[in-house]
Amino acid sequence: MARDRANIRTDIWADDHWRALSHGAQWLYHFILESPTLNLCGVADWRPSKWSRMSSDVERSDIELWAAELEQEHFLVVDLDTEEVLVRSFFRHDGILSQPNPMKGAAREFAGIGSSVIRSVISFELNRLKKEHPEGTGKSNVWELVTELRTVLKTPPIDIRKGSDNPSGNPSQNPSVNPSDTSTSTSTTTEASLLADETRKKPETRLPTDWVPTAAHYERAKQNRIDILKETEAFRLHAETHDRHAANWNAAFTTWLTKAKPAPKKTTDWMNQ
Repeated sequence: MARDRANIRTDIWADDHWRALSHGAQWLYHFILESPTLNLCGVADWRPSKWSRMSSDVERSDIELWAAELEQEHFLVVDLDTEEVLVRSFFRHDGILSQPNPMKGAAREFAGIGSSVIRSVISFELNRLKKEHPEGTGKSNVWELVTELRTVLKTPPIDIRKGSDNPSGNPSQNPSVNPSDTSTSTSTTTEASLLADETRKKPETRLPTDWVPTAAHYERAKQNRIDILKETEAFRLHAETHDRHAANWNAAFTTWLTKAKPAPKKTTDWMNQ
C-alpha cells in the first residue's frame, strides 16, 4: 500500500546541528521523508530533476547541492548509479523497529535495493540498533520474530560516517547523527560542507593552492567509478584557466563530481588501492 502520510518528530528543531543546516537542505530532507517512493527501509528513488519541479524557485543544481550537504552530515546516502537515496537513520526513531509485520516488509524490500553501498549502510545501522537493543524495542523483539532480518544483518556493513571530521560509534554523542536520528515516525538516510548559508557569508576566493578533495569526495568517486585524480586535475585546471572564484570550493568540487563520467571498468584498479 502506498504511503499517504509521514510524521516528523518535532524535537528535531531542538537540535543545534539540524539548525546549522541550510534551509534548502532541511526542505530536501523533509521532502524525501514525504516522498511516496520512500519504502520501509528508508530508501526512495533519487529524482532531482523531477523534484525541482515541486517548487517554483528550485533548480536541479539546488537539489544536488543540498543533497551534498546532507551527505556530508550523514543524513542521507545517495547512490547516483542506481538512482536511490537512503535516509540513514530511518529505523532509529520511526517506530517501525517495534512492529514485526512492517519489519518483515522492510526485509523483503531490502532485497530490491539496487545499491550495494546503501544495503551495507542499512546493515550497519540495524546491527548497531541490535547491539543497543538486544531485546528489541517496545513489546516485541523483532530480532527473534522476524527471521527475514538475518539476511539483512549478515550483509557486509559499512559505517558511512568513517572518514568524517567527527566519527563516533555513540549516536547520542555524535553531532552528525543526532539530527538525522530524529527523523520520522511510522512508515516513513558523500559531502560538501558549510553550504548555502555559509556560502553567502564567506567571500569568494581563488582555489587555494593547498586545496585537496575531502574523504567524502573520495567515497563518492569510489561509489560511482570516477577517477578522482583525473577529475581533481581537471577541476584545478578549469579554475585556474577561467580565474574562477568560489566561497566554498568543497561544494564546488562536489557539483563537479556529479557531472563527471564513470571511468571504464578496465581502468578502475586505482579504486582498490
